[in-house]
Amino acid sequence: MAGKFDKEILCIKKDTFFRSGSWEGFQQENLDEIYKLLLTESEFKLRADLEENREYLQIIPQVVLKFGETYYLHKQVNRNEKRLNSLCPLPLGGHVSEFELDKNSTEDSIQQALQRELREEVTTDFDVIKKTFLGVIYLDDNPVNSVHVGVVYVFEVSNNSAKVREEGLETVGWMTIEYLKEHRDELTYWSRMIIDYL
Repeated sequence: MAGKFDKEILCIKKDTFFRSGSWEGFQQENLDEIYKLLLTESEFKLRADLEENREYLQIIPQVVLKFGETYYLHKQVNRNEKRLNSLCPLPLGGHVSEFELDKNSTEDSIQQALQRELREEVTTDFDVIKKTFLGVIYLDDNPVNSVHVGVVYVFEVSNNSAKVREEGLETVGWMTIEYLKEHRDELTYWSRMIIDYL
């Protein structure tokens, strides 16, 4: 059976992504243009060839779950990306794998990946009441962040029943924004930035 690094995943050339000008941080301007660029200029390449290739950005759809004034938080304890183990991600998400896409779907590859990651990582005994495209994140501050770009959504859900179902993750709980900011250092790098835009 092929491992995760033997799969082809969605990526975009870094120069193409930043052809209108480089930026770093959390981007909330021109989201329609950025999203269109990610869809039209992206390609699938072998993940093993991308992990340390700074010429490409791996596209990572991310979903933050919100219930009332709380946000779902989990912890990575044993994942392929060992550089992030022991940290707590706010979003759920992952790579867009070509073989997992439904060619007959009316949704694009990023939207399909959002739904798939949600179903794979947590129990989904809830309804999604509202979806918000929060922004796009890129940080060039360490070897992990420098080869990834995050597409971040907030899904407001009907209850707080979500619990992790994927091996290597643990549920922390539903936390207020105040809690998240007080425990910023325990969060993954992207999560530390995302909480300032919720």
